[in-house]
Amino acid sequence: MSDHEIQKRKALANVVASQTSTSLEVFSADRKRALENLVLSWPARHPNPVDWFHTHASDIKNIMPGIRDVWWVNPDFTIRWSLSLNHKDRLLNSHLGQYGIDVEHLSSHGLATSLYSSYGLATLYALKVDPNNHSLGYVVASFDVKTTLEVLIGELVGPEFNFLLRDQDTQLLTHGNLIEDLTLVKVSLNFADRNWQLWLQSPAQAVPMSRLIFWLGCLMSFLVCLFFYWQLSHAIQSSKSQAHYKAASEAALDSILIFECVCDSKQGICDFRLVDANKLALKRIHLDLKKPANLLLTEHLKILQVPHLFEQFKQVSQSGRPFEHTLNNSSALFDGQWMRLQVVKADSGLAMTVRDISLRYESQLKLKNSEARFRRLVDGLNRDFVYSLSPDNRYQFVSTSVSNILGYKPDEFIANANSYLLTVPDNIRQIRQRQSKGLKTPSYVQTLLSADNKEISIECNDSPVFDENGKLVAIEGIARDVTEDLILKQKIYYQANHDPLTGLYNRYAFDIKLKDMITNIPEEHTTASLCYIDMDKFKIINDTCGHQAGDQLLKGIANLLQQNIGKRDVLARVGGDEFCLLLLEQTQIEVKRSVQKLLDSVSAFRFEWQGRVFHIGASVGIVQMDKANLNAVDVIKAADSACYLAKYNGRNQYIFHDNTESGIEFRNTELKMLGQVQTALDQNNFELYFQTIKPLDIAANQKIRYEILLRMYDEHGKVISPGVFIPIAERHGLMSRVDEWVFTHTLALLESYPEHVKDLDKCAINLSGASINSPSLMKKLLNTLQRTNVPKDKLCFEITETSAVTNLVKAANVIEDIRNLGCKFALDDFGAGMSSFTYLKNMKVDYVKIDGSFVKNMCNDVCDFATVKAIHEIAHSMGKQTIAEFVGDIETEQKLQQLGVNFAQGYGISAPTPFADYLLSYGVEAVAS
Repeated sequence: MSDHEIQKRKALANVVASQTSTSLEVFSADRKRALENLVLSWPARHPNPVDWFHTHASDIKNIMPGIRDVWWVNPDFTIRWSLSLNHKDRLLNSHLGQYGIDVEHLSSHGLATSLYSSYGLATLYALKVDPNNHSLGYVVASFDVKTTLEVLIGELVGPEFNFLLRDQDTQLLTHGNLIEDLTLVKVSLNFADRNWQLWLQSPAQAVPMSRLIFWLGCLMSFLVCLFFYWQLSHAIQSSKSQAHYKAASEAALDSILIFECVCDSKQGICDFRLVDANKLALKRIHLDLKKPANLLLTEHLKILQVPHLFEQFKQVSQSGRPFEHTLNNSSALFDGQWMRLQVVKADSGLAMTVRDISLRYESQLKLKNSEARFRRLVDGLNRDFVYSLSPDNRYQFVSTSVSNILGYKPDEFIANANSYLLTVPDNIRQIRQRQSKGLKTPSYVQTLLSADNKEISIECNDSPVFDENGKLVAIEGIARDVTEDLILKQKIYYQANHDPLTGLYNRYAFDIKLKDMITNIPEEHTTASLCYIDMDKFKIINDTCGHQAGDQLLKGIANLLQQNIGKRDVLARVGGDEFCLLLLEQTQIEVKRSVQKLLDSVSAFRFEWQGRVFHIGASVGIVQMDKANLNAVDVIKAADSACYLAKYNGRNQYIFHDNTESGIEFRNTELKMLGQVQTALDQNNFELYFQTIKPLDIAANQKIRYEILLRMYDEHGKVISPGVFIPIAERHGLMSRVDEWVFTHTLALLESYPEHVKDLDKCAINLSGASINSPSLMKKLLNTLQRTNVPKDKLCFEITETSAVTNLVKAANVIEDIRNLGCKFALDDFGAGMSSFTYLKNMKVDYVKIDGSFVKNMCNDVCDFATVKAIHEIAHSMGKQTIAEFVGDIETEQKLQQLGVNFAQGYGISAPTPFADYLLSYGVEAVAS
């Protein structure tokens, strides 16, 4: 075979192979674009997404020949919906991986393909619906490979060529026998993102001349018939080809317009005339195409306001080089704001496609604007900066806001970051190891040196970034200056766990320490002793010299006790003049020695105040903890009982809680008092007192306000202080009965004096923690409130802060139930217990009663004044009114008025008065209850 024949056959095969590969790629590109448009138009919210998907997917299948089926796949890669009716039962809920799709690649890259041949050879093309919303799942199109290739390859190649089409190792379509020589053409093409190889060869014409003459002679007689036969066959083939082209054109998602040249007398191109267009183009062109002028390209360009593009179009016709242009469409010629014009040469004329890219263009514009906003946001940070670390933990990027925090320019910080680093968390290596595995890690704090030599605490919250191959390429995150937050957190923690007067642990912190110690006793085989210390004669000094002297005495005692305990021992102030001490790892003999040393130090202490010298003492109750199954409440109660016995036996001594005669004697004394409380409950030996609550705002409601108080009488008619019988009632579970007595008798008196109720603004009644925890009492109280004729808004219930916080859930429920009836609620003694504004924020109370320990000396103590002010301002910011307790003089009242405190209560306002005697002033107007 001659070189000329080889070149001729190879050239012919190259042309056909190029046309075939182009047709296949255009065919697959149109269908990929249709699927991508389906994904881009996916609704963010739709009442029935399956119906929406079925409708739009059906449209794509109908207008795109060659698409066999379209699936909607769940995020877990199970098939949710299929257009196919024949195989739907088998497809639905099956896993996408069994059809050859690499689901991991699809999840990470949003795109995957496979070749599947279960019920006919098909190419699967899978797309993620929304890269930013994994919950929408994936869309998969199934291309019918056999039908598509038989139509396209058969139409373009025909039987006169031998060819082989492969997808990797899979043979897709073949015809004839290929010979490995110089005439064999191999072309790679892309079909639905899969790499295909097309081998094509024009077979050799190896017929001898003599035989050719013979056959020509034989065929001459049939020449006329054959001529007509071939003419008819060619016409039919041409008709089929045109039909296929027309179907593909009509199925396209772009507007396609075909123009022919309009030449002048000198055969120069003066315009182009529209000769054909697909249905979409005719639908989108808003012109009357029956007018000849409307068919001209120059007319179209004028309407589109781009007449200057005509010269570019002429260049395409002359040079054959394609031309593209993006157009901001403001005319009515085409729908859509942003259009993409693509012009190619078609024979002697032009073919122009018009694509509506408004959605994509606007998305790109939004993305660009979003990136700009993000940049402004990052650069505008004040207490935060954004950073990126390389896999070897070196800074690659920091935002400019780093200069606001550390004082360094970004480049300077990146270059010298390691030298500025002072401390890192101990587990930083474990954090980086977990990040390298793609695991979530908590935030961490590291300390850096600022440009002005200050230590700055930086909280880092970062996460790993991987490339498409799963390789760690960076660690990105945001860093925040938490220096002030940590200082404030430490300060709040200290204030929440320490007594503000003495600096010792408060009752809340000590309870936690005690519970931990009790838990560790059986596990660590340790021993500990709890000492309950009550100061003798403190009340005398406090009442004689004032609260300021009492506070000063408590500070001195706290310092004295601290000096006489070990480093591991725990000391706390748990009441007004009460302290608790945990002595660790000491035998009973060592405990006696340590406690006696404390008592001797207290006895030797002399307190001077304004020229007067006072002697004090202490009573100590001790409980040894050396066994399991202990209860913190019982331990403290036992130590308190032993302390009370030490005080009862003459003070300034210690007593171990045991079952000896002294313990029995103490219990007998307590039982006697307990009996008196029970008798008072049974025989009504209690008496109600009230103390006025004065409004400090002269414009406020000036009706009567007061708090109900309780007094008890012994068998001789002598008044017993609540400070004596209330603790016993609490220890022995009688407080709920006491509260019930107070509530019932108060309500009965109010019902008996309706004229007094008219003058009443609020009557405050106390509820203990035991009552809050008593469902039966709360039910009885609610039933009584529902039946009473006393207006509910005139009743206010008070619970202490410690009771509320200790029983937070029950307290919240009780408050809500009672407030729903119309009653009000007050949080008593706020500031003396937990002092948590978080609890206050979430607790539905109407009033906050500021603890009297801060109020009584606020005129002389700056810290007390600041505390009262802070509690009042924060309570007001939460919409709650404030009541100050222990107001002892006019000066304190005026200070509270200046701060804006709403109400005042104390001996400086009014002393407690018998309630029944006061109501007698309403005389015969009382009504029988």
